[in-house]
Amino acid sequence: MVTTLRQISCLLIFALLLTACRQQSLSSSDISLDVSVNGLLVGQSQIIVSVHDKNGNSIDKPGAIELRGDMDHAGMAPVFAESSEAINGVFTLPFEWTMAGIWILEANLTLDSGERVTESFRYEVLSQAGDHEISNMDHSGGDHQATEGAGHSNANGESSAVYMQIDNSGASAVAIAAANTAAAHQVEFHRSVIVDDIARMEAVETLVIPAGERIELRPGGLHIMLRQLKTDLKPGASIGLHLELATGEMIQLTIPILNMLMDEDPGATAAGDLVFSKLWARPANASATGERADKAAKPGTKE
Repeated sequence: MVTTLRQISCLLIFALLLTACRQQSLSSSDISLDVSVNGLLVGQSQIIVSVHDKNGNSIDKPGAIELRGDMDHAGMAPVFAESSEAINGVFTLPFEWTMAGIWILEANLTLDSGERVTESFRYEVLSQAGDHEISNMDHSGGDHQATEGAGHSNANGESSAVYMQIDNSGASAVAIAAANTAAAHQVEFHRSVIVDDIARMEAVETLVIPAGERIELRPGGLHIMLRQLKTDLKPGASIGLHLELATGEMIQLTIPILNMLMDEDPGATAAGDLVFSKLWARPANASATGERADKAAKPGTKE
């Protein structure tokens, strides 16, 4: 009887060790992520991420998860959520949809080994009123109205946006009247505003930097919109941007393509009384047949 109990105990210990070793040996190629959303209305929501191996088994201690939500319109600010606490391979994260429209939700799982698993999902978020017409991207300043299921992508592909910080150390205000780049057919100054949970892109005629002051071009605020791209904007690359002052003076900047500007500053460029810093632009595909467009076929599905 004692021998039998010992044998059973040994078998149980062996099984536990085998399971633990099996889970520790999992690589990113062995893992898939399933995402479900509890609420697709503007405001607070809950996102559940389930982590499975290639056989559909739950991963008890999958590591840490980070969510990033981006709207199709390049000028809007992303939303983040993260967690390192999973129960039976399931993360539950609070998440806020800041406005109605088409969202791309990216789930990034970091394993204990340091490997990463990334999957993207596409959702349509409605206003609290449940309006199924995506009127949230009302471009009253001459932009085209977004159509249902299409987000804010151009007919020719995605749009991008350029961000920066501009300091004016002079005694007079400086006005930037226009901008252009060889990377896009259309370059426009925009301001993102939110009224009653509706995001609107207002056209801005000029960017004015008051004497001795600073303006910031950032997601969710002022930005320089690049539409009808001529070439794909890939992370790690850069583009040239020409700014024309109201005086006729031209300023040339080099803009790095980044997924998101973090704490690092790629460098500053001085031109007269102006100093340009924190320069970056979002990645985007020039063609509608690019990677994101091919994958984002149906709302609520993986890209």
